[in-house]
Amino acid sequence: MITQTNEATARRRSNRTRLAWLAALVAVVVMALGACSPEVDHSTDLLNADRNAKGLASLPTNIDLYLKAQSWSEQLARDGYLHHSNLPDGIGYNWARLGENVGYGYSLEQVQQAFMNSPGHRANILDGGFNRIGLGVTRDGAGRYWVVQEFMQER
Repeated sequence: MITQTNEATARRRSNRTRLAWLAALVAVVVMALGACSPEVDHSTDLLNADRNAKGLASLPTNIDLYLKAQSWSEQLARDGYLHHSNLPDGIGYNWARLGENVGYGYSLEQVQQAFMNSPGHRANILDGGFNRIGLGVTRDGAGRYWVVQEFMQER
């Protein structure tokens, strides 16, 4: 009887492990295929265009950062006011530094311009040490875009 219980437990663990790997694979494929929303893609393009204009490389998207940013932009839209997240929450990578920009406006261009006009936000965008990003965009019922930019420097 103990053998059957151990075998059943091992089988359940194995199934959970397979499901976890499958979920991770689906998330990676979604990101690789650019299945983010058109708003997230556009906001990412705006950020990278500002970096490129200053001679900096475009930043690739990190799945953990994207998921965190999207979730936080949804939270901000629900709350109706700006506030920062707890930066390390949800970031499972070996990171050296993290940064975050939060903003809202009636166009993605307006939000990106506001970020670039703010010394602290601009510093995150143009920081050559950051090597991964994740952006989240949520539009509320009033038509405002809530934008979150998560930055990471991997170790």
